[in-house]
Amino acid sequence: MNWINLDSIDKLNEVKELSRNKKVLILKYSVNCGVSYIVRSLLEREWNEGEMKMPTYILDVIGKKDISKQAAIDFGVEHESPQVLIIENTKPVFTGNHGKVIFSEIRKFAN
Repeated sequence: MNWINLDSIDKLNEVKELSRNKKVLILKYSVNCGVSYIVRSLLEREWNEGEMKMPTYILDVIGKKDISKQAAIDFGVEHESPQVLIIENTKPVFTGNHGKVIFSEIRKFAN
């Protein structure tokens, strides 16, 4: 996966703008959480760039707590980790957290 660090409000705004033309994935994760590590690893193992053509952003909810909280507000979701959001037209069309981050469900949103 070609992760783009979601490390600024400008990048959060970039996600919203990109989502007007294509779906965008955000993975919110915690470096201190084993479940986050597993979710990230599974996504990276299952991801197929030829099939899944959406930009992929990664957001450290500990190091960038302010951005994570703003994303929760902007997208109307709880501040959780691990959490996957797929954004389309500035709105989440898929959210999954903890054990509900299932790649077969994410695959349904392939661009």
